[in-house]
Amino acid sequence: MNSAMKTNMKTITIHNAWLFSLLFVASLFLSNDISAQRGKQDDEEKLRKPLISEQEYNKLLMWIVDEKYENVLYKCIRYTEDDKTKKEPLPYIYMGQAYLGVHLTDDPDLREQYQSDKNKALKNSLKYTSKFVKKDKEKEFYHEFIEFYDILWGETKNAAETEVDNMKYTKAKSYYKYLTDIDPEDPGAWLMYAAVYQQLNSKKEAKETYEKARNLMLDFGGRGLREVQTELLHSAIIYNAELLSTIDRAAALEWLALGDDLFSGDREFEAVKRSIGG
Repeated sequence: MNSAMKTNMKTITIHNAWLFSLLFVASLFLSNDISAQRGKQDDEEKLRKPLISEQEYNKLLMWIVDEKYENVLYKCIRYTEDDKTKKEPLPYIYMGQAYLGVHLTDDPDLREQYQSDKNKALKNSLKYTSKFVKKDKEKEFYHEFIEFYDILWGETKNAAETEVDNMKYTKAKSYYKYLTDIDPEDPGAWLMYAAVYQQLNSKKEAKETYEKARNLMLDFGGRGLREVQTELLHSAIIYNAELLSTIDRAAALEWLALGDDLFSGDREFEAVKRSIGG
């Protein structure tokens, strides 16, 4: 074999080796790119897949309907403690509903276990419902549970008023605080929250809270309130008018004026106006 041929073959061999190397590197990049795309698709698939399935939520709902409240609590506490699902809003509202069911149940064993007669179940219902609201930042699910809120408001109003009547103002304050957490636009809850601060002689907190209630009344005038919230506002204005009449008559008259469009003609409301001289 002459030297020219050897040189040509050597050149071809080097060229082919370089070409194969280039193809090999390109295949590696292509392979990595495909793997990356598949990984991205897998990640997107995981993001699309709900952390808690619709079937699991339906099971929780059926348990509530069937009054199997303990099943709901045992299942949901796992969701709320698991790092993967603890940010999901719905388990918290289902716990709120389950605890309210325990609060209202006639089952003596269940009532005793969850201390329903001491309103422990009611307080837990408020606690988990307020957590639900914090998790449901965009109010994606909030309006699906209006009927539940109405029952919760009524039970909370009764419990808080009992504490106020017994002059247990610190205990009453926790109830009204929960209501303002769940619905920050409820003027009656804010007004009673302010009243218990007033009774506790917490002047700064009372002033700030009265201001929040006043602004809500000036901005909305009671529009958009559910019936149970209107009832709370009615009793809150009357209670505060009577409370403030001996220490700040002008403030008492202002609250009666703010409630006049809603409650003018109401017998109890008009009686308080006459007694104060409004």
